[in-house]
Amino acid sequence: MRSVLRASIAVAVCLTLLAAIPALQAKPRQAGKRGRPETPSGESLPGVAEKIRGLERVAGLLPLYHDPRRGRLWLELPPPGADGTVGRYLYVEGLVSGIGSNPLFLDRGQLGDTRLIRLRRVGGRLLVEQPNLAFRALTDEPAEARAVEESFATSVLWGGELAALDPDGRALVDFTTFVVRDAHDVAARLGEAQQGEFSLDAARSAIDLTRCLSFPDNLELEAVLTFSGGRPGRHLRGVTPTPQAVTVVQHHSILRLPDDDYRPREFDPRAGSFAVEFMDYAAPLDRPLERRWVVRHRLQKTDPAAARSTVREPIVYYVDRGAPEPVRSALVEGAAWWAAAFEAAGFVDAFRVELLPEGAHPLDARYNVIQWVHRSTRGWSYGGGVVDPRTGEMIKGHVSLGSLRVRHDRLLFEGLVGAGRTGRGGPNDPLQVALARIRQLAAHEVGHTLGFTHNFAASTYAGRASVMDYPAPLVGVRDDGSFDLSDAYGVGVGEWDRHTVRYAYGEFAPGTDERAALAGIVQDGVRRGLAFLSDADARPAGAAHPLANLWDNGDDPVAGLHHAMRVRRLALSRFGRDNVAPGTPLALLQEVLVPVYFHHRYQVDAALKVLGGMDYAYAVAGDGRPPARPLAAARQQDALAAVLAVLDPAALELPDHVVELMLPRPFGYRPNDEMFAGGAAPAFDAGAAAASLAAAVLDGLLNRERVTRLVEFHRRDVAQPGLERVLATTLDRLFGAPPPPERGRRELRRIVQGVAVERLLRLASDRAAPSAVRWRVERALGALADRLAEVGDDDDDRAHAAFLRGEVERFLGRVEPAGERAPEAPAMPPGQPIGAGTPWGAAGCSQDGP
Repeated sequence: MRSVLRASIAVAVCLTLLAAIPALQAKPRQAGKRGRPETPSGESLPGVAEKIRGLERVAGLLPLYHDPRRGRLWLELPPPGADGTVGRYLYVEGLVSGIGSNPLFLDRGQLGDTRLIRLRRVGGRLLVEQPNLAFRALTDEPAEARAVEESFATSVLWGGELAALDPDGRALVDFTTFVVRDAHDVAARLGEAQQGEFSLDAARSAIDLTRCLSFPDNLELEAVLTFSGGRPGRHLRGVTPTPQAVTVVQHHSILRLPDDDYRPREFDPRAGSFAVEFMDYAAPLDRPLERRWVVRHRLQKTDPAAARSTVREPIVYYVDRGAPEPVRSALVEGAAWWAAAFEAAGFVDAFRVELLPEGAHPLDARYNVIQWVHRSTRGWSYGGGVVDPRTGEMIKGHVSLGSLRVRHDRLLFEGLVGAGRTGRGGPNDPLQVALARIRQLAAHEVGHTLGFTHNFAASTYAGRASVMDYPAPLVGVRDDGSFDLSDAYGVGVGEWDRHTVRYAYGEFAPGTDERAALAGIVQDGVRRGLAFLSDADARPAGAAHPLANLWDNGDDPVAGLHHAMRVRRLALSRFGRDNVAPGTPLALLQEVLVPVYFHHRYQVDAALKVLGGMDYAYAVAGDGRPPARPLAAARQQDALAAVLAVLDPAALELPDHVVELMLPRPFGYRPNDEMFAGGAAPAFDAGAAAASLAAAVLDGLLNRERVTRLVEFHRRDVAQPGLERVLATTLDRLFGAPPPPERGRRELRRIVQGVAVERLLRLASDRAAPSAVRWRVERALGALADRLAEVGDDDDDRAHAAFLRGEVERFLGRVEPAGERAPEAPAMPPGQPIGAGTPWGAAGCSQDGP
């Protein structure tokens, strides 16, 4: 009974307290001592005027206050709304100064992703919160929108205590730690690149108040950040004066949201634009949830009804004054090619290129910038920018161009025509050809910032249909066998570029059905044969479309390979001392020889896509385009023959006069990644050079996806070359043909055979390959072992055959296994940027190939 009584009393007390809560909540908070407002915790805060007394005020989008004595930055906040929101803005961070190593990909002028942020007061704190725009409800129903918002997490990027508060709600917060933080994830990227464990060192980091500025539409803030750590990796050691302390300058931009006078444009997979993607949970049940809007600058005609009209505000790009002449002028000229595409779309004087005004900050969001970036090795150039993630509107285009690009191009052409022509003018001057290439590169990267993706099919039609392809130099061969570089690179934008501008930017007269007009533009491109194939069709080692290739020319990859082999053969026959400038150590000829010896590497890749290749397009329902279909069998056989010819000893052999010039490195010149690998140091290892080329060719030929397609296509159509036939043809070419009489070429043949066996064993052991591939490869290896038992009368050939037979039989279990041996071939020197894959987070990444 007593326990029941106590429980009843407790319940009554609780009910009394609960009844009092509304009255307590309704009672206004009393001002603290001396009338100061209080935070929810009851702390009394000074007024804003009291807190900022004696500080320098910087007026603008949000007022800033500099406290240079204490090294602090204060941010003034207007009164919040009913939900605590102070304001919504775009936010992007980046690096003013980078680290200078392409493998680390932390470059000068690099921008991070653009975020929508909400400044929100919760209790006595300011939160910088990133809403989740990947999931939305495009509706006028607030409850429907709120249901989506509350279903997915947001991200709070930073939080800080209010330091001052006025009765009207105006507040002040110490914003220093927002600016002095690792917003660009530098420490994480150093760790991912295996350069050591680093963290932000607060004692060696500071806000730079002289670079913290507020303008009417944007805040620009900077800090010096130092990352400390131990055991730095070789890339970091190569570019940092004291690699245990890595210091960069980080930049933040906070931007006023654009006005509502911008209409997003629907994405079409056939039109060549980047897109912002999200799920629209307010979509009708008969429509997909996925929505995509193209990325583009805002461009509006002064007379929307006119077919041709001037514009309200032109798109202006500014070239970094840090680029030297004559490169600077070439950048201006190449980037300005886009003006013709906008003119063709009906926009008069809509695009221009100028030099960046003196004193302007390249990361200031008010400027579209083409920035000149230095690194210790060849690296990517790329184009991206500040994109409104709500709509796809490009607010600021930002291009980063690697400075070693143009120097490497000069070296490529000195390898073909000699260094004696450099600087003399004329179509075969390597400097002039390199400048032609940098013009094309400027146009390419600006194209990314205009919203356009790569089109790796564009080099196959209409001459050169787009600057958005990766162009291989067109090297002409005259009747006398000399080279003609007068048409090495194209000039101006192409048909595809004009087409993509029409789709992304075209403005239609009032009353026009925009959806129908855009569909008409796409269908016009289809009718004109403007093929579009992008990165996923070209970059993977197992890609299948023969027209989607990096650094190739023409619509016939096999004919292109034959031409590339002819150019390579002529260049090697003439290669010598004249391929470097007088006074250059002859050992540096090796860096010039690399791109000559591997001149055909990308055309081999293109020809390989014919084998097991298929024709397809980005078709949509109703556009009448044909389905995917394998390529004709005869065409695939021609490609296989052309690729196997690359492995002939005569094609792999370096002339003796060239090998003799490959001297050891002289004092003061270190080896680098641009050189051949080999095991004969200090002598040049020509056999290893041949092995690396053979390995690259066979890796492409025996690619897992490619050989799987051979099995599948043959299953569906016996006329298609199956994997058995391809393996038999390959092994007959490498092992069945009579050995060459020359002793040196016979050794090269044995090297190729060794690489072939190693690659076949690797494929047969590949657990990711389907069993239909692996048992066919094992059967081919068994037949090869039997063939190797019957090698002819040359002692060296017999010994080599016995060695390879033992390798195969150990794998097949016919004899006891031996220890694992080292790979047969070193990797080729890089053709693409040194030590890096595709750049993270860039709207478009680009070129550093041939």
